[in-house]
Amino acid sequence: MTPNTSYSPRTPASDPSATAEPGGVSLEEVLALLELRPLEPSGAHLTRWRGQAQRTPADRLFGGLLLAQAIVAAGHTAADDQRVLSVQADFVRGVPTDRDLVWEVERVSDAVSMSTRRSTLRDGRGRELFTATTRWATVREDLPSYGALTPRRVAGPEDLPELSERFAGDERIPAWWSEPRPVHFRPASTPPYLAEHVEEAPEPGQTVWIRATSPLPDDHLVRAALVAYASDMSIIEDAFRVLGSARHEPGGRILSLTHSLTFHHQPDLSRWHQFDARVGSVSHGKALGTGEIFDDRGAHVVSASQIALVRTPAL
Repeated sequence: MTPNTSYSPRTPASDPSATAEPGGVSLEEVLALLELRPLEPSGAHLTRWRGQAQRTPADRLFGGLLLAQAIVAAGHTAADDQRVLSVQADFVRGVPTDRDLVWEVERVSDAVSMSTRRSTLRDGRGRELFTATTRWATVREDLPSYGALTPRRVAGPEDLPELSERFAGDERIPAWWSEPRPVHFRPASTPPYLAEHVEEAPEPGQTVWIRATSPLPDDHLVRAALVAYASDMSIIEDAFRVLGSARHEPGGRILSLTHSLTFHHQPDLSRWHQFDARVGSVSHGKALGTGEIFDDRGAHVVSASQIALVRTPAL
């Protein structure tokens, strides 16, 4: 494969400067973005899959979509009875939003009960932009399970406003951030988006309720991918709270560097899930965020962690 085949414009007239104004992204649009087209037979050692980019935000591709498409591309090459176990991803360079994505999936290893895949996105010169190593394993219900973590005690999702309702019409919040999302997104406390939202003595961590805006297909790849997509929405936001700063004041910025997911059970965002996250360390402009996702019965289904570059505005 020649390097210049890894990235191609969606249309001949594609122009980054002509990108549409940011707006909401519906669940139907995200599900369509998870429909990848194979460019080689899925049984080959190295396969390629073509997907489309999400146009919002406009400056670079949303990291959650990269995680989601990487899972789907790799999962198409795993055994039918295997489910995603873990994701270890590196955001190497910003990915533009004006062109299609061509994924390379390498079959790193195969065994009876477990396999390893590496999904890589490159630019036209062959440089890595994003890479994710995924492990896939069979599900063993006959083996004992144990989970020590429990969800935080917070108000239920029915008692909380949608994020888009909290900031509707507030011009200080980026338009794409305050518009409807593919998942219901309901923070249990006011997010530290603006200076007046920053607490003097903040409670540690941030909890968000998430649920798909409509029932999901019975497809384990789609369900795992949507959880990965949503896991990149708020895991680092607590850094602004602990630093006494604000997310959306001029100069605030988050850039993902690494992202990890461990799937303890198979999630289904057709039902409410609780995402408890916290930032336990910020040093040299880098923050470490960790979190747990619980289903509507309180079972711990996914663990998440992320290292990100954080730039804070002066209050």
